[in-house]
Amino acid sequence: MTTRQAVRWLIVVCFVLLDTVISLGQLSTKSENPVRLKPEDYKQRRALLMARMEPNSIAIFKAKDPSVRSNDVNYLYRQESNFLYLTGCDEPRAYLLLCPEGVQVDSGTTAKEVFFIRPKTRSAAGESMGFEGAKERLGFGVVLPTGDMPAFAKRVLAGKKILYYPPSMPDLAYDPLLEKRTIISREVKIELQAAFPELEIKNLFSPLAELRSVKSQAELSLLQKAIDATATAHIEAMMSCEPGMYEYELQAVIEYCFARNGAEFPGFPSIVGSGPNSCILHYEANRRQMQSGDVVVMDIGAEFSGYTADVTRTIPVNGTFSKPQREIYEIVLKAQEEAIKEFKPGAMMAAPSGKATEVIAEGLMKLGIIKDKEEVRQYYIHGLSHYIGIDVHDAGPYGKPFQAGMVLTVEPGIYIREGSPCYKKYWDIGVRIEDDVLITADGNRVLSAGAPKTVKEIESLMKKQGLGNMKLGTN
Repeated sequence: MTTRQAVRWLIVVCFVLLDTVISLGQLSTKSENPVRLKPEDYKQRRALLMARMEPNSIAIFKAKDPSVRSNDVNYLYRQESNFLYLTGCDEPRAYLLLCPEGVQVDSGTTAKEVFFIRPKTRSAAGESMGFEGAKERLGFGVVLPTGDMPAFAKRVLAGKKILYYPPSMPDLAYDPLLEKRTIISREVKIELQAAFPELEIKNLFSPLAELRSVKSQAELSLLQKAIDATATAHIEAMMSCEPGMYEYELQAVIEYCFARNGAEFPGFPSIVGSGPNSCILHYEANRRQMQSGDVVVMDIGAEFSGYTADVTRTIPVNGTFSKPQREIYEIVLKAQEEAIKEFKPGAMMAAPSGKATEVIAEGLMKLGIIKDKEEVRQYYIHGLSHYIGIDVHDAGPYGKPFQAGMVLTVEPGIYIREGSPCYKKYWDIGVRIEDDVLITADGNRVLSAGAPKTVKEIESLMKKQGLGNMKLGTN
């Protein structure tokens, strides 16, 4: 490349990036003052949880340990969800102790909550918050060194009747030589019971799930930011998609939009499945080259301050739905629209789930893909909904009525694999449409409405040029 060619190439890149920044800026969710939860929010959560603990009990929560990716390199750290929910702490090697009746810290101090963390240290990865940071940033009154926790806990456990202790570690281990599966939480409970025979060992999963399922206004603000960043990513991906691209190129566009809008992580591995991969529910490889005539399912979610979106759109790679693709798509869209109407306070999950299944069964029968409604599960192979929040499949009181403040997905789908007992023209068509829906006092609100989903909207948007298909030229 000559100097003149290099300069010309650099100018083109600058103009492309400037145009992209302007384009994306119109949809950006960035803010100079990003929403964050306050120490008072976490303190209130801990108070609500302690109100649900039984008399003469104590609860101990442990931060997640770092996870090794390779040799001495860890995965990017993400806190254990319940610990994050109760503390706001995003560091490992920390503990939270809760005792509704209070524990004696020293001769002059009694506290209902004690936080344990490492002293402030500097490392190659940065500086930890230390004791003062835990007090100022997290709002704890009593903060002790991590190393003091075992002795402190054993002392205050004397005389208690109940220990709530949820292990924050992988729950299942399998060794092929022993041919043995180990449920780690069960083994920990057995060991604890042997060490403290006078205690009843319990967990707080159910009360925590109920607390986590109803979002505060601050939580909803965080969720909305994550959802808006995800909608922006869908729009840019729709404009960028074209035959010949690889799935990972579309993934790169999507996750660039996440980062540009302030998201720290994807909330889960991005699913970009085209052609036959559109029929794989949790496809994550994203390595296939997309072809004209394929549909591509994009199941994605940005994570903002610990809260993750979960929004799915299905689009035609070449920008225009074929007749069979459109027929399947319209069934799924109608099923979703009818199901969303059933999300309201007091309703049970069975109502919207039944409605979606009914619409899909009727649609597939009309197309001659199935002959009996009972066959619908051959092509609609998953549930309709789950809670979202700190986890993409969030904790919640499944089996109980919806309440205002809950946020759930609504995601019907149809998946017709090659070789299915139906017309060949429908093979390798997988369609899922997923939105994030807030239960309100008088019904619901679709938080992800910013991501287009009608056939007309998608096809119109795909006529535009996006970040992923801007050509920089070779001269």
